[in-house]
Amino acid sequence: MKLKTKNSSFHNDYVHYYTKILCTMGPAIASKPKIIELVQAGANAFRLNMSHGSHEMHKANIDYIRAAEKELGIYLPIIVDLQGPKIRVSDLKDSVIQLETGKNIYIADSTQLKKLKTSKPDNIIPVEYPSIAKDVKVGDILLFDDGLMQVIVKKVDNPLILVTVMNGGMLKSRKGINLPNIDISQPSMSDKDKDDVKFAIAHNVDYIALSFVRKAEDIINIKKYIKKSGGSQWVIAKIEKPEAVVNIEDIVKEADAIMVARGDLGVEIPAAEVPSAQKKIIAMCNKYAKPVITATQMLESMIYNPRPTRAEASDVANAVLDGTDVVMLSAETSVGSYPVETVSYMRTICKEAEKHLLQDDIRLRRRESYISGKESIALLIASAAATIAEDPGIKGILTLSLSGETALLISNKRPISPIIAMTEFEHIARRVGLFWGVTGLVIHKVSGTDETVEEMKEFLVKHKYFHKDSTVLITSGRPIVARSRTNMLTIERL
Repeated sequence: MKLKTKNSSFHNDYVHYYTKILCTMGPAIASKPKIIELVQAGANAFRLNMSHGSHEMHKANIDYIRAAEKELGIYLPIIVDLQGPKIRVSDLKDSVIQLETGKNIYIADSTQLKKLKTSKPDNIIPVEYPSIAKDVKVGDILLFDDGLMQVIVKKVDNPLILVTVMNGGMLKSRKGINLPNIDISQPSMSDKDKDDVKFAIAHNVDYIALSFVRKAEDIINIKKYIKKSGGSQWVIAKIEKPEAVVNIEDIVKEADAIMVARGDLGVEIPAAEVPSAQKKIIAMCNKYAKPVITATQMLESMIYNPRPTRAEASDVANAVLDGTDVVMLSAETSVGSYPVETVSYMRTICKEAEKHLLQDDIRLRRRESYISGKESIALLIASAAATIAEDPGIKGILTLSLSGETALLISNKRPISPIIAMTEFEHIARRVGLFWGVTGLVIHKVSGTDETVEEMKEFLVKHKYFHKDSTVLITSGRPIVARSRTNMLTIERL
């Protein structure tokens, strides 16, 4: 049996990164050296935003990430984030148009406009949504650029929509449009999304995030499409529609992970309701042992400034205390002026919050809680491992895992010790890297039980994950060579 890694002095620190940090790729960090800097500062995973850029650009970013993980000797999950049925402003004549409060202006789908044989109004906003004139009605409110500008529908004469500007501003090309409380007729996956799914599968990314999920059926459909296309990627449901908040339990049951996408969610529902929605969603994910990502504007001011605001620090900390597995950075790393500093600050904030989390009796009560849909021996062992790990003499939990399921169950119980998931498969080692407190490592071949365990122990000491003579817990399925489900828990000295 050989275990694949490169020796690195930061491994011991890396396994103690409990809350994971997800960074969005972009020109500010698009190189192997920069990604290495980010990981050394505390980053754990990377997101490709398919709303921007070409497949060639995203392929280059995947190559940078894989090269960085090879040099560092770790496994970095990659998420392909689909654009979904996002409605956007088309390319404007001068790249920008002034919306004046109180003035009327027209909106129309850009494709329908080209087919229009009658004369077109001069003041018109072209958008990318063929069904917009069918979906809206008089009195509906439309929001531009994350709600910064607002219009009300006065008349619909397909394909033209006459609106009055309620809150004006400078509207730029490609900005988003939200239709709160309007049932949109677009499917959950566009043709572009399907092409992007195939791209994700072809390049062996680890997760695919579906935008603007409304119901559990959306998750079922994309899972079928991934399987049909030859993939096995886990699906992240992005919660950014009011319907998704209402249907959250059904969605959580079907999804492999959840993202609280507070940007569009905070436009679709009143901003004052977002914190309580966040807590509700995270609690539901914890109940079903599903990883949850808290996203959007977490350290937004650091796009331009070298330090976060106090409110931003509190926001990140509260997400950790709410029970999130992952905190996400968007423009802060993709185009920000201080991407490495941003990750470093976020890691520091997470560590401080984790001190309280790991001492909190809420975490201990969670240890005793039932995980819905997870009745198994593995769950009993996960709970036992987390409880035993409260002993300060236990320095880590080592789980031999074929699927990552046991690592996820242990993670859900928030043990005080780091979790090492050892597996034969690189895609599983990367997958578990998004779980709270879990680090994935690869075993190239599983041999007999005793030999496997002894070589794992030697490996962890050699590569400085733990010190020699440290005491660890080990979970596995016996017999190992038969690939049994987790049914054993032992205490071993390294």
